[in-house]
Amino acid sequence: MKKSTVEKLNKVIDVTGDLIPVERINKAPDVEITTTDLTSDYDFSRDQYHTLVTKGNDALDELLAVAKESESARAYEVAAMLIRNLADTTKELLQLQKTKKEIEKDVKDPHTVNNSLFIGSTKELQDLLLEKKNVKRK
Repeated sequence: MKKSTVEKLNKVIDVTGDLIPVERINKAPDVEITTTDLTSDYDFSRDQYHTLVTKGNDALDELLAVAKESESARAYEVAAMLIRNLADTTKELLQLQKTKKEIEKDVKDPHTVNNSLFIGSTKELQDLLLEKKNVKRK
């Protein structure tokens, strides 16, 4: 704000004093992520999901008891939403496991060949296949 504006506001509010400068907080430097970080993050996320599911099941039991006693439609609606959220959290836990396996697979075998191309004649290809077939029989 301009100093004249501050002076006018001070007169209106009947306050004396000057603006106090504010120190800027520097952003934390970027940190390189390591395999150990990924493993610990996975373990932390897995523990959090398990905790959420456990606490959600406890809350669901209590909520269903309240819904039965009150016979309120809203209580049953909230219970249904909690059931849906618990199901989603369980799916997220499975998705986390799948993601971890994909990452580990990429780390172990980064050079997977999905499509290979044989360059040669049909006779050479047949000879190669026959040779491999004979090696497997032995």
